[in-house]
Amino acid sequence: MSLAISDVQPDQLTATELSYSLRNQVHSAIANHTEFRRERIVTQDNRVKYSATGQKGNSSDHLGEVFHLMRELNENGISSDKIGRLAQNGRSFRKALERICSQIATQANGNPITYVELGPEPVKTSFILKNLQKAGVTINQYIAVDINPKSTDPMRSALGKVLPGTSLNFVTTSFEEFDLQAYLGKSEIPALVTMLGFQEGNDDPFKINEWLRNIAREGDFLLSESQLHATGQIDKIADFYAHPAMQRFSRISFEQAIDPAVPTLNRFFLLPVTFQDGQTAQVAILAEEFATTTDERNLHVSNFCLKLQLDQYRHYRKIGGYFDIIGETITDDKTLHFQLSRRNPD
Repeated sequence: MSLAISDVQPDQLTATELSYSLRNQVHSAIANHTEFRRERIVTQDNRVKYSATGQKGNSSDHLGEVFHLMRELNENGISSDKIGRLAQNGRSFRKALERICSQIATQANGNPITYVELGPEPVKTSFILKNLQKAGVTINQYIAVDINPKSTDPMRSALGKVLPGTSLNFVTTSFEEFDLQAYLGKSEIPALVTMLGFQEGNDDPFKINEWLRNIAREGDFLLSESQLHATGQIDKIADFYAHPAMQRFSRISFEQAIDPAVPTLNRFFLLPVTFQDGQTAQVAILAEEFATTTDERNLHVSNFCLKLQLDQYRHYRKIGGYFDIIGETITDDKTLHFQLSRRNPD
């Protein structure tokens, strides 16, 4: 059996990239705080998990299941009015999302918007769009950006009911390669760019900030979602990664990278990492432990996601002065957070 090492492993990075790579920081954290030696840790590039790139024969059989697993997680969040709530009449995940939609409608001020979704998913998106339209917001067109081509058909089916007669557009590319200005041309209608599902936590905050400032145009809005590292509520992070959908996702990731016939033990860690500015944050790591024919203990990292504190999340949004925070909502337990910001001129 051979290890299907990612196309960009830490030992292949330049010295500068290595210093600031979140993946490198994750490997170091695992090696420093667990029983796994650094050379026995394998991390898969996101393009392998969410697209056919890097797959043997460009197989994409797993992508449909990955999309539906993420959909299942959002169905659980939207259908419940208890997630994140502490008091009887407190703010749940669902209520926090409803409230940020009201703030978006206030900022739109009766003007139409273009809805640009980075990483489309039908359940949460349909909920947001319904609430925006209920609040009087007109969606002039919808644009989905995703490296997973399997998202197009279910998104088109779901949004056809929510946005009848509205132009639905699907772009299969990575976020860092998407140029909204070039795509929209001379359109002066502001965009609402959404990055939901904790996606921001999958990379270094400086790199994420660069992607987002390159996508959003002056005056565009940015709606983002995060799971925070909140005092007294740390167990909520582990609970999320223990969900059967996340555990199945982890196993699929392993099967695509290593070998579907090899048994694994699901592992979860919450470990400290340090950014290039010296700040420290926690990163949630979902992985599969497996053994080779030499009985070496190996760890395949299927997902890592930063869990910042609220003040850190605000701090990194403001880095460089590209965005102003103009609204936010948070659940009772301070773990689930929606943030609305506006792109400033360069």
